[in-house]
Amino acid sequence: MKYLIYKLEPMSPFHIGIKEGSLEETLNYVPSDTLFSAFCNVYRLIYGKEKLEQLLKEFIEENPPFLFSSIFPCIDGKPLFPLPKGIGKERLKLDGEKKKLKKIEYVDEDIFKALLKGETIEIEEKNIIQDKILSKESKEFVWKEIERPRVTIDRKTSSSEIYYFGEVVFMDKLYFLVDLRDEKYKKEIETTVRVLGDEGIGGDRTYGRGLFRMIREVNEIEFDEIDSPWHVILSMFYPTKEDLKGLKGYFELVERGGWVYSIDGRSKRRKFIRMFVDGSVFNKKVIGSMVKVAEDRHPVYRYGYALTLPIR
Repeated sequence: MKYLIYKLEPMSPFHIGIKEGSLEETLNYVPSDTLFSAFCNVYRLIYGKEKLEQLLKEFIEENPPFLFSSIFPCIDGKPLFPLPKGIGKERLKLDGEKKKLKKIEYVDEDIFKALLKGETIEIEEKNIIQDKILSKESKEFVWKEIERPRVTIDRKTSSSEIYYFGEVVFMDKLYFLVDLRDEKYKKEIETTVRVLGDEGIGGDRTYGRGLFRMIREVNEIEFDEIDSPWHVILSMFYPTKEDLKGLKGYFELVERGGWVYSIDGRSKRRKFIRMFVDGSVFNKKVIGSMVKVAEDRHPVYRYGYALTLPIR
């Protein structure tokens, strides 16, 4: 089982909002729905409105030509993966305080592939980096979260008020996976991602946040074919009615909302929806869908397809 892996070199801090109205907090990764939305806006700039509508039609009709994972951090240039939910102390054996396992969010590639196969991992405390990462690579920090003070001025009274703005500074590369189902889109994806690096992704792009450079070599990453009905998702996931039939697993839900950014329309609020987060594990392979979240001069959809891997 192979996926394309696109590696990105961050050129500035990022702001990826966690919830509407909270400027202080930021995520330490870029969710797949945010990536897809930014991708479509840049795709429109390069290839035009008609070409984008043709592309979106394939996704809306549940025949996506490619799937994105979320954008995750790397450690020493090697990808980190979200820790599959439901993996407990019987699979991760820590030589030390067991409470530390509850904070783990990411594992390195070797540990992740071993967990997919159902293996038990022996861990030492020195393998825990900044409380959130399990890796045999040695590094003090993979990212840093910073709250920067800013000032807002009241237009009527000219009085000032301080507020704080959250940023995440990645100390290493980022990456995302692409399940390329139609080869004709490969060059267009690469071109769009390169331009997206100059446009930026996430919040506060006006001030140069979210910039990156795509590393020229696009490689493949391979996973073993594992015979298991269980699957872990590496993207945000919005289920279809068929997906929900008999669905069980270990998961977390998050509310997604925000505002529409579009060349064609004014700022407009998106409908709030609940989505399953990266790392959720289900008792079958799920597919996902596009969900309509606003209507402006054109319909606005949120990307909710699942990029999955079998896990034992």
